[in-house]
Amino acid sequence: MKANYHTHTYRCNHAQGKDEDYVKAAIEAGFEEIGFTDHSPWPLHPFEMGHIRMKLAQLDDYVSSVRYLQEKYKDQITIYLGLEAEFFEDRIDWLKETVEKYNLDYLVFGNHFYRFDVYHRYFGHYGDNETVLEDYLDHAIKGMRSGLYRIFAHPDLWMRGYPVWNEECSAITREICRVAKETNVYLEYNLGGVRDRAFRTSGYPDEHFWKIVAEEGCPSVIGIDAHSPQDFRDEALFIETEAYLKNLGVNLKDKIQIKEEL
Repeated sequence: MKANYHTHTYRCNHAQGKDEDYVKAAIEAGFEEIGFTDHSPWPLHPFEMGHIRMKLAQLDDYVSSVRYLQEKYKDQITIYLGLEAEFFEDRIDWLKETVEKYNLDYLVFGNHFYRFDVYHRYFGHYGDNETVLEDYLDHAIKGMRSGLYRIFAHPDLWMRGYPVWNEECSAITREICRVAKETNVYLEYNLGGVRDRAFRTSGYPDEHFWKIVAEEGCPSVIGIDAHSPQDFRDEALFIETEAYLKNLGVNLKDKIQIKEEL
């Protein structure tokens, strides 16, 4: 791997290590580009959790830290500044303003929650298996068509809690692929899900999904979804994953033009 565009920081409350430690680990591992995309804060409603994201008050520090690292290590590695954000339609103007205010390089689309950041609306253990696929697809399409996002993180997230792959899963995957190509959004094969599957019997990335991605020819990237500097050092996993995806026929990209058509 030459690039990773999905890196978190301690501010999201479920990652560890200093920001600079991630950069050093990436350099040591031979990466040429990395992007910081910690979980975006949102102006939260009183009933929302916000447990897996930085607070609004931390955003200035996050931006300052990454900008400092960009300058300090500019001769060793290219560093991009972004956020991983949901598509909360009632607050999407705030997200657009934030991108402009901080001159962010890009956004990763983390389609975690439907409409609100509440437990039973997390797509990985949704409160209603009768509507989860329809709701997931609704946000997936709206998010990709918004023009805000460059990469769609773990686009098969719903399989973390969905009981079994079926024809409806195949249908929404085809639609996700169609819109991803239409909007020039990269689909991400998420290594965070691979690490998680070491402790679970089901989840994402799902092979059914990625076989369809390969058939549809969607441009795709591998995302480390780094929550620790150590995640940059798993060379065996990177080699195994690249070989697996190329064997499937996935249109895999080593690097992307991160600011293209942002």
